[in-house]
Amino acid sequence: MITDLIQEKNCFMIDSVSDWKEAVKVACRPMIEQGFCTEEYEKAVFESTEKFGPYYVLCENLALIHASLAAGVNKTQMAVTVLKKPVKFSPDGYDVRVLVTLVAKDRVSHMEGIQSVSNIFSDPEKVQKILDAPSTKEIYDLFISSTCENK
Repeated sequence: MITDLIQEKNCFMIDSVSDWKEAVKVACRPMIEQGFCTEEYEKAVFESTEKFGPYYVLCENLALIHASLAAGVNKTQMAVTVLKKPVKFSPDGYDVRVLVTLVAKDRVSHMEGIQSVSNIFSDPEKVQKILDAPSTKEIYDLFISSTCENK
């Protein structure tokens, strides 16, 4: 269930970050602090970004931050961080305000989370609701309801 993948306490709103590296650190921090992954996971994200570029910036406003399955993951989980001010992951890239951190223990347990992200970011109205959300509860509720409505 999606409620096993994302918890309200893992939804955050912050003003800004200085650059993409700080964005990755801020987005990974709750997953590390709660033991869903180790610092090895964050390191793997940085290494992958250096090697392949910001492959996880999927569209305007969205970065689906993730790394290899083997990179320090203890349990599948998601976190959502919404930035009030956008950050760029490359000079000619999209502005990003929503950082979805996905730590996956295997190839299937996170699929409902991917479905939720896809449902939200394929609907401009839902994206705007996230960007304008006054609270982390509203962000959490939108992720939960976006998965449930397609069942």
